[in-house]
Parts: sequence; structure tokens; C-alpha cells
Amino acid sequence: MCKYEAEQRESYTFAENTLTGCFLKIAKVNLLTGEYEFVKKEPIMDEKDYEQITSIYSYIKKQVDDHLVFSEYAGNYLKYSNPEYVQARIFSGGRRITQSYKRKTENGYMWVTFSIMAPEGCSAEDPWAIFAWRESDTDTTTMVDALSTLSTIYYKILKINLTKDTFEGVKVEEGEQQFMSRLNKISDWWREFAESGLVYEDDRISYQKFTEIERLRLQFRENRSIQSLRYRRKNGKTYRWVQMDLVPSIEYTDDNQILILYVKDIHEEYLSEQQRRQKMADGYNRDALTFLYNRHKYNEDLEELSRQKACKELTCLYVDVNGLHEMNNHLGHQKGDDMLCSVADALRRFFPDERVYRIGGDEFVMLSRNLSKESVEMMLTVVRRQLARDHYEISAGIGSGTEQATVYKIIGAAELAMRADKEQYYKQNDGVRKRRVMNEELEKILSEKQDAEYFLQVIASKFAGVYFVNLRKDTLRHIYIPEYFLEFLEKANFSYRQGMELYIQKLVKKIYCDRFEEVMNFEKLEEKLEEDEEVQITYQKVNGAWMKLRILDLSDQFKEKGETLWIFTDETKAENH
Repeated sequence: MCKYEAEQRESYTFAENTLTGCFLKIAKVNLLTGEYEFVKKEPIMDEKDYEQITSIYSYIKKQVDDHLVFSEYAGNYLKYSNPEYVQARIFSGGRRITQSYKRKTENGYMWVTFSIMAPEGCSAEDPWAIFAWRESDTDTTTMVDALSTLSTIYYKILKINLTKDTFEGVKVEEGEQQFMSRLNKISDWWREFAESGLVYEDDRISYQKFTEIERLRLQFRENRSIQSLRYRRKNGKTYRWVQMDLVPSIEYTDDNQILILYVKDIHEEYLSEQQRRQKMADGYNRDALTFLYNRHKYNEDLEELSRQKACKELTCLYVDVNGLHEMNNHLGHQKGDDMLCSVADALRRFFPDERVYRIGGDEFVMLSRNLSKESVEMMLTVVRRQLARDHYEISAGIGSGTEQATVYKIIGAAELAMRADKEQYYKQNDGVRKRRVMNEELEKILSEKQDAEYFLQVIASKFAGVYFVNLRKDTLRHIYIPEYFLEFLEKANFSYRQGMELYIQKLVKKIYCDRFEEVMNFEKLEEKLEEDEEVQITYQKVNGAWMKLRILDLSDQFKEKGETLWIFTDETKAENH
């Protein structure tokens, strides 16, 4: 051998040793038949009972079956046991494929980088390539560790090429490894995944539409922002909410659309979000006092019902509460609120499956597609009986119709029937029942000792009237009110100032009327009470009775609310007594 040939041979040997030295195992492989021959194999990579395996694809599968590959990396490695997958990747122009994984050894484990390297002319006619295994470098190990961390968050991480309709697995759940090991196209994976029952039936159409590959190609050319889908994925015997994100890779171009696919479990987070949204919707659509649906929801539902032409039957119950205004003025707004809540509870109890709304201060509406007019009439009788036990009464009307009648006509008929019922109620009762109920409520207040502290401090054995008067709002609530003064208040629309003016005009002798000028100017009265704790007036009525009016400052209540205590005493009766 000449000197030149010797030098050339030495250079070749140096290059061969340099190139192969970093590899633990190298095999020459026929990609079509799987035939292989190891040209290098370090002892640490030696496997027992592998000598009889004639296909490289079976060789790789046996490594996984023997648990030489850690389970979290087995799915990604196992796809190289699929001849069709490898052939498609290489014969379509791929020159190098790389996959890192964690491998068991006699002394523990090591990180291995597996590579498939194909020469320029590799094809079905010349299907030879190199399969090689080497110990991973520090950078590769760091990257795999980072991906492992991501894997604790995500069910699945894939690198997808939309242009070529291919994928590479980074992290795949065990239940989906079957798709990775036998499929080459991401479009096939998505299709089979949806059809396999792993996607909840109600979410299947949206899943298939989202993963339609032509749509994604066009979408990402128009806008490279993240595309996301929430759907329910089978997990054991149940379905859980997950989120799929498609994120453009740093390698992405419109001619080579590479994405990263992430799927993570969001079940608890999603359900909590849905509950928050429902609460917000309820808060927006519910009446704050009764928690029935409010006017806003009522209007929304009417619009929806009016658009639905094929409605078999709609029945409307329209309710108005009798005596709310008087209740508020005589006994205070808390008592009025109690009345409204009682009516709401009765409607909710007896129409549990229907839509019930509070559409105004004392007006309620119930809409039903399930109940006939006759059924609602029967239930209304029970509702009235229930409310009567608490001394509450309602006026009500019912309207009913089919698709031939508009929703608004049905509700209008119910409202007209309610107005007629209310008119009849007041004709029959002439206010007597209302005042009787008021007196019963007053007795109840006293028996429960509400406001009793003030009552016991200032009331003598005989009195003509006792009222708590709010000077700033011109309203009153009373401990005792005579029948004639109640009539004055009703004529004055329950303005205390105007009621007193009627009282002075009709029942006080004219020579004593000017004594009331000081107290009927509420602004000046409030100033005087700030200086003195009590203001008194003595006067004579047209019937000859001598009266005393005492007006007291109620300390904290006066300062905060402008509320005073007015006590009318019949001095003639007191003297005789």
C-alpha cells in the first residue's frame, strides 16, 4: 500500500470513528422489509432474547413490551414500530427523525436519543437507512425534562404539520397510543378519535368542525392567533371537560404550517366558571326581593315566545297583590316586603315547573306551556286559600290560547281579567276587610312588643291616636289609628301632612287652628325638636272634646331618619276617668 493510500485509509478510519464513536448502537435497516444488521452495539445496550428477531420494527416493539422504555415515553417510541409511519416520513422527504426517551439499564436508567438517518436517494426502490441510538446530551435532557413538566399539565402534546397532514408525539395518554402507533395523518387521528366514542356525543359535531384540516389551514393563514376548543373527553367511564389549544410553532410559515397541539383537563375549572356565569345570569335575571324572574327576563322570554310560531298552548296567570300600598304606609315597608315574599313563595310552591316573574311592585305573571286554563284555575284557588291564612289577598286573571293567538294577546287577556277581579274585590269589601287586617296586624305588633319601648314610656291609659311620623318623607306608621283618621289618610293618598290638614279643617275648632301652624311646618318642627325634646299643643275639637298633642324626638331614630312620635290624648276622657 502506497503512502497516499495509507493516509487516505487513516483519514477514513478517523472519520468513521469520530462519526460512530458517540453512538451506543447502530443498525443498517431496510425500511420496507424491516431487515436489519447491527454495525455497532455497546454492551450497555445489549438485550437478551433479541437475537431471533428479524424485523427492526418488531425489535422496537419488544423493547416497549419488555418495559425497557419508561411508560411515559413508550407511546412516542412505539410509533417507530409501525413500518407505514416510518416509510411515510422518510419517503416523503424526511432525512432525519429524532426521538428522545428514558431507558432502563442494569444500573438504573439513562436518557437515549434515537435517530433515523436516510441518505439522499432513500426511496421504495432503495429503502436503506440507518437507525442509531446514542446517550442524550445535556441540552436534550434539559429539553425532555421541560417537556415532562409540561406533560404534568397536558393530556397530550403533539407537533403537527398541517401542510403535510402529519404529526409527531411529544406526550400522549396511554389510551391514545393506539392512534400514534398505527396512523400517519393527523386528520385520520382526529377523525377516528371522534368516532371512537372518546368525544362526548353532544360535542362531536363541534369537535369535527374544529379539527377539519382545510379549515385550519385557511384559518391560520388568515390569523395566526391560538385556536381553542372545549369539549368533553372520555376518562375511564366518565367524561371530563378538556381544552384543546392549537399554537403556531416558531417554525411556522404559510408554506409549512407547523403547530403545537396541547390538550389539558379543565373540568373543575370549567364547572366553576359555568356556576359563576349562572350566578351572574341569575343575579341579572332575578328579582332581588323574591328571587323570582324579573321584568328584564320577562321581556326577553316574551320576545322568544313571540318568535316561536308552533306553540301548542300557552296559559298566563296575571296576579296583583291587594293592599300593598296601604301595608307599606300603615305598617312599614318591611311588612309590605313580607307580603310580596309570601305571594312569591305561594306561586313558586304551586307552580314549581313554570316560569314565574315579578314584573312590577305588586304584579306577578306565571307563564306555562304545560298547564291548561282549567288546571291553573284549580291551582289559583289553592293559592288564594294559602295566602288567606296570612290575611293576604290577591286579584288574578287567566288567559290562554294556541298558536292562533299571539303571546301578547294571551297576556293582555289575563291582565284584563285581573283588573276586573280587582274592581270586584274593592266593590265587595269597600275597604272594610283591609282595615280589619290592618288592626289585626297592629295587635300582632304590640303582642310581639315591636316598638313597645316607646309605647310604654309615653302612652297614658287613654289616647286618641299614636303615630311614628317621618318628617323628611311625610310618611307614618302607627301604634293606634282611629277609623276617621284612616279615612283622612286614604283621601290624602297617605300623606301625613295632608291627612292632618283635613283633620284640622274638619274636626278642630277654627279658633285653635293657628296653633298647628308651628307643627305643620315640618322643617321648622325638626329644628325646634333639636332644641327641645318635646313640643305640645292643647286644642278643642268641634265636638267639645279637649285634646293634647305631644310630639317627641326619638333620639337616634330622629337624627338618622327624621322620625318623631305624635301622641293625641283626649284630656276630657282622662279627667273623667
